[in-house]
Amino acid sequence: MLLDVRIPIGWLFLVLGAMLAIYGYSTPQGTAAFNTATGTLPLNINIPWGILMFLFGLGTVSVAKLDSAKQAAQETTAASTAATSPIESATEAAAETTLELPENK
Repeated sequence: MLLDVRIPIGWLFLVLGAMLAIYGYSTPQGTAAFNTATGTLPLNINIPWGILMFLFGLGTVSVAKLDSAKQAAQETTAASTAATSPIESATEAAAETTLELPENK
């Protein structure tokens, strides 16, 4: 079975997004100002980007897990339908059907 790339990349975004958001929340308010040409912007940019990265990673991992679960369900369904192919079911039906002959006295 091949490795689904969405899982490690999703975990990467989950971990880095959580770390970035935690860093943004733990940074004092005065030191996290974003410097622009017109002055400082009192926004800690690490918090929203950390949350967005975390949500993207969560979505990526969720889609990968749902897809692998759906694929496993399809494989089990295909295996169960392959076991009862039309030829096998006709053979089983013929084996179950028996003719009863009248007894000679």
